[in-house]
Amino acid sequence: MGPVLRDRRLWRAVLAALSVLVALSTADMAATAQTPSPAQAAPRAPLPASNGYWFAGSDGGVFALGGAPFVGSAGATRLNRPIVAMAGSRSGRGYWLAASDGGVFAFGDAPFLGSAGALKLNRPVVGMAAAPSGRGYWLVASDGGIFAYGDAVFYGSTGAMTLNRPIVGMAATATGRGYWLVASDGGIFAFGDAVFRGSTGAITLNRPIVGMAADPSGRGYWLAASDGGIFSFGDALFRGSTAAVPLNRPIVGVAASPRGLGYWLVASDGGIFSFGDAPFSGSTGNLRLAAPIVALAAPPPRLAPEVAVFFYPWYARQDRDGDWRHWEANSHSPPDDVASNFYPVRGAYSSSDPALLDAQMADIKAAGIDVVASSWWGRGSYEDTVLPQVAAAASARGLRLAILHEPYVGRSVASVEQDVAYLRSRFDVRDFYLFDIHRFPATSWAGARDRIGDVRLLGQSNNLAAVRSGAFADYAAASRFDGIFTYDPVRYAPADFAGVCATARQARLACSPSVAPGYVASRTTPSDLRVVARDGGARYDAQWAGAIESGADVVSITSYNEWHEGSQIEPARPYCFSDALCSPGYEGAYGTSGPAAANAYLDRTRFWADAYRRL
Repeated sequence: MGPVLRDRRLWRAVLAALSVLVALSTADMAATAQTPSPAQAAPRAPLPASNGYWFAGSDGGVFALGGAPFVGSAGATRLNRPIVAMAGSRSGRGYWLAASDGGVFAFGDAPFLGSAGALKLNRPVVGMAAAPSGRGYWLVASDGGIFAYGDAVFYGSTGAMTLNRPIVGMAATATGRGYWLVASDGGIFAFGDAVFRGSTGAITLNRPIVGMAADPSGRGYWLAASDGGIFSFGDALFRGSTAAVPLNRPIVGVAASPRGLGYWLVASDGGIFSFGDAPFSGSTGNLRLAAPIVALAAPPPRLAPEVAVFFYPWYARQDRDGDWRHWEANSHSPPDDVASNFYPVRGAYSSSDPALLDAQMADIKAAGIDVVASSWWGRGSYEDTVLPQVAAAASARGLRLAILHEPYVGRSVASVEQDVAYLRSRFDVRDFYLFDIHRFPATSWAGARDRIGDVRLLGQSNNLAAVRSGAFADYAAASRFDGIFTYDPVRYAPADFAGVCATARQARLACSPSVAPGYVASRTTPSDLRVVARDGGARYDAQWAGAIESGADVVSITSYNEWHEGSQIEPARPYCFSDALCSPGYEGAYGTSGPAAANAYLDRTRFWADAYRRL
């Protein structure tokens, strides 16, 4: 394995992937009653519809409806105590059940990581929440005592507090670094990075609160009462309730839709009530059940996992192309002296060379990458003239071509619209990664979106504060983009990706966190003193672990061959430049040397791409 990661949480995420391979916003009293409703308009992003839902009876029987798979139950097991809670696995291919004595039952790919079944509890367990990583879970007792298992971390409890009313449920934050507890009067207790957004603790309720669900963005939550009254806080949107509907049986659980634009309620007879974009996929309301329903959970939507890499076709050689391009930047003298802190195994090459392109695409394919996002600087640019060769080489290796649309001089929304039409008609490009879209008004992008047509647009912003806060995701959604990507190889810590992707999901956007092995640009831009050390591969591992943990729709790699910024994974070798700087290449990466070291990052990419697809 290479160097040790210093962040324990990221190290746990790395180990998880390794193991794969070996404030009240809307009062309910103002709500209009709704019957179970169909989903709202289809999402902008090419995300699949909800995968359905599960609910569980107190005897451990499980009902799987819609696309939620049935992978087992405890219905035929003699239980010491009744089931009281349920949580779905991250993949949607498994779930856990929790009994009131803290016993845990794991099914499908949900791993058993421990239980409180052998402990003497002060109060019975009443709720459960899964860690977003899929490798941990919490149990909560009615006094607010917390039991943490796997990589779920204990952040505090109300076990030593005198409560006005008992705890009835809990929900985890999008990052997994905190959780909320809710009492039957709607009092909220926040721990870790969970932010208090409001409660009904000071409101006289018609019926007690029976559960809560967190908005996937992590910036809000819903509380549900036994009459189906819904109370929404933070950015959790009120979509309706059953408070004015005569129910056959009381509501016992609530679950948020995967994109956070709706929710389901379940009654003790298995009747389902769906609101917002949470589609109705069936119920057991007309069946005679062996035991009452006590819990509800929903799996997340899953895209086919995809890996993309940013590719730079901007290099030229004097003997082939009539001039040097990019290798000679900052007054360097190729081929022996190049504008990079690393030296390519292939030397100072030409991006117009078909044999070179074929070798590069062979690298990319063998690394488990699906998509080549080729840097493009407008029609007539050098990158445009070599794009036919890039496209042919990618196609010959079974790779899909995408465009990394750069901010060329004179770029506008109108020119982008024309560029997309040109690139789609000539090369059948359907994915466009657009740099720095934030400089244009959202209304301009939205106005052009219908004319741009059936392609996927992912946008990037250099304003990290806006990205982290969710303002950029809101802007991208208003612009009618399909997703966001981060690209930046310097400023994003691995732990940032979970929050970024949470804001994307809240805005109904696809999310592509970009992983990078490191950064150094001093031989290209001497004034740029930023350095992100590779640490023998530890940086790349941590970035991949953070991207996987975030639930990425596409993992993008920065980069295959951006040699100027030292972010490349293309093979490099030890080399001493004329200015006496000696680059070790990738010697020592993941404990390798020689030819194995040259390919170390390609090999590691394959490892992570395989892990990502199997999670």
